[in-house]
Amino acid sequence: MENFLKLCQNSLRNYNQLMALQMTTKTTYQWPQSKDLYPYRPGRFDAPKHWRYNLRSFLNRGSIRRFEQFINQHPFLVDIFNTHLDYSYPVACRFLDKRFNASQRFNAICENLLFLPKKLTALSTPLWEKPLSFGEVIPDFEMTLSMTTHQPMEGYWVLELWHKPRNELVYLLTFAKLGDALLIAVVQGPNFEGSKEMVKQLTKSCHGLRPAYLMVETMKSLTKILGYDKLLGIPQKYQNKSRFIQSKQYTVDYDAIFGESGGELKDYWELPLEMDRNLDDVPSKKRSMYRKRYAMLDDLAKVIEEKLGL
Repeated sequence: MENFLKLCQNSLRNYNQLMALQMTTKTTYQWPQSKDLYPYRPGRFDAPKHWRYNLRSFLNRGSIRRFEQFINQHPFLVDIFNTHLDYSYPVACRFLDKRFNASQRFNAICENLLFLPKKLTALSTPLWEKPLSFGEVIPDFEMTLSMTTHQPMEGYWVLELWHKPRNELVYLLTFAKLGDALLIAVVQGPNFEGSKEMVKQLTKSCHGLRPAYLMVETMKSLTKILGYDKLLGIPQKYQNKSRFIQSKQYTVDYDAIFGESGGELKDYWELPLEMDRNLDDVPSKKRSMYRKRYAMLDDLAKVIEEKLGL
């Protein structure tokens, strides 16, 4: 009996080792099951999430089959999607724009997973393995470009502004390719203790440029450096609501941000890539501040171009 138990234990151990090996060397992609996306957590009632996920997966089964084929054609995407199970969900849910139908959503997702890796082949380490730092915009605040760790339905690529001493994310902007343009899908700020004071100090350090507008201006530079001449912003009513900020008191007015950034509202906000730098209408006592602001943005643009190798 004792030998039999040892045999069973050894068999179970060998089986577990084999399964672990298979998991770490998985070379194909399959649509995740709800239990993988929402594992059991004591005290949490996740049944509605499972129901919604399974229903959406059933309704979008045709797109899902095509998506499995697409991902399996690109080994680097297989690794990414087997690691980040939530990256798949936009195929069956929403992506970028609430107006997208299933076909538009599928095409946009596939295009956006490939366009930046194709552009940035000169990088020694791909963005999904390590964020690319553009250095400090001002002391202690670092701008990075990476693959998102937030809501993939709002775009797979993200600019992030970090407060280095506390390793805290202060602001983020997600973007995507849309036709012959780039689209800003999210601009989000902080909601931690002391964040309001930090934003106030950051605005002062950025020579009067508020963080949300710093992110937009950085995206304008990135758009030009990547070789695009059109930058769009998502209208407020078509934006996929972010979960980065949970505070009910804090809301992002996308229409205000894009309007004040020189945008013109059509189907999307159409944003100018060049900032009006004419100081004639600026009060003389503020002109020095504006010159410093423009110099800061120019220095950041130079770093971005150098880091991307374009």
